Amino acid sequence: MRKFLTYMAIVIGALSFTLSSEAVAEDRRFFAGAGLSYAVEDFDDGDVKKLAGSDTIDNAWGFNLFAGYNLFKHLAVEGNFNWYDDFEGEAGAINFDVSIWTLMLDLKVISPSLWEDRLFPYLRIGAGYMATEVDINGNTRDYGDFAYDAGLGFDVFVKDQISIGLDGKRVWGTGDVGEFNHFVGTLRVGYHF
Repeated sequence: MRKFLTYMAIVIGALSFTLSSEAVAEDRRFFAGAGLSYAVEDFDDGDVKKLAGSDTIDNAWGFNLFAGYNLFKHLAVEGNFNWYDDFEGEAGAINFDVSIWTLMLDLKVISPSLWEDRLFPYLRIGAGYMATEVDINGNTRDYGDFAYDAGLGFDVFVKDQISIGLDGKRVWGTGDVGEFNHFVGTLRVGYHF
């Protein structure tokens, strides 16, 4: 997986240099917003399945807060915070809940407009911190470690400074949170200063 991310970073870096480096107008450099997320678990639950024979884990709703800065017309840096409601699970007689939040810093490579200077697809790759709280039959344990993500999305400008977008990404945990991988889709609303 690290090879994949290394290759992805090289491709994104190469693309960012081939795109126009024209600076964005001064009044459009900063952006911020929020979104509604739906996370689909892809947990590494092999040990639980061995112990209980089978398990079920529900997906979770959540929210996303983001803020960023356009370095150039087609390259931005974005920080985002994602919080998800409990992923509820059951393995045999064991009930468990997993709550997750992430704080990530992503590099976004933004395509030239595909429709009337309003539709802008993008690719994202980033890294940050993932924290989890696992509650098994009333006993809780907290974990936290490095995580990384990759995904794509698009923004549609409905007004000069307001965009609505759809963002999808895969999040991988490492170390103590290496079992809590997930996909997340987010419907976002942004304001571009």
